Amino acid sequence: MISRADRTRSFKQPETLFHTGIRFVAKNLHLYKDIEYLELLPALVKNAIFLNVVRVHKGFHDDKLPSLLLNSSLTRINLSTSTISDGLLKLLADKCPHLRSLTLSEGNFRFTRTGLDAMIKQLNKLQHLYVKNCPLIDDEFVRLLATSCPLLDTLDLESCKHVGDGSAEPLSVIPLVRLNLSHTSITDKFLKAIANERCGKTLEDLNVGHCPISSDGLSALPWDTIKYIGFEGCSIEDLDIVGFGKHLKYIYWSISN
Repeated sequence: MISRADRTRSFKQPETLFHTGIRFVAKNLHLYKDIEYLELLPALVKNAIFLNVVRVHKGFHDDKLPSLLLNSSLTRINLSTSTISDGLLKLLADKCPHLRSLTLSEGNFRFTRTGLDAMIKQLNKLQHLYVKNCPLIDDEFVRLLATSCPLLDTLDLESCKHVGDGSAEPLSVIPLVRLNLSHTSITDKFLKAIANERCGKTLEDLNVGHCPISSDGLSALPWDTIKYIGFEGCSIEDLDIVGFGKHLKYIYWSISN
């Protein structure tokens, strides 16, 4: 006898006409870039097309198509598979004033520091920023970011090698909840500088893996709010002196040779 669960699995709901249309337009989007009505589509449709292009069709690789789809209702944008130019960054700043989350990680970086700075100055509602392995990200950019985006609570700058201890001062006043600085150049000095400041007292998720961090730096953290900590590849010789807090749920750590 076929169970109800088996019957449910065997009768998969057909894809809606809306999603079928979105997939078709996203797949053939290059054919529409010179057609004016694409820009007149409702924001909901534009957003669905934009998301499908990034997730399924390896992103955008010119500025024309994003210019037709970006709009003020977008609050989350992921360009991780796209070619990212100064022109595209300017479009984000001009057309998406309510942007809350921006992912540039794993993109094909073709922008300049001037373009990056100009964009971040306009995104004062940004809460989440993810940029991985970008040589243009350094302590001065972090300072500009902290000044321009006071609502920031998630910052992921993994493998941005030019980020170091100079980022501690600007970040110390930001109430960050999640901070990933793994594979950067921060040291114990960074952790000691943020420990008793606003940032150190709000952090719940911290990753400093593969940085020149020791137990001396970790033990300086207040540990009142930290739930997740990663320090894989760091020279942590004595975990007993770190003094993990009662809220800690997960440690990602391995012995560094």
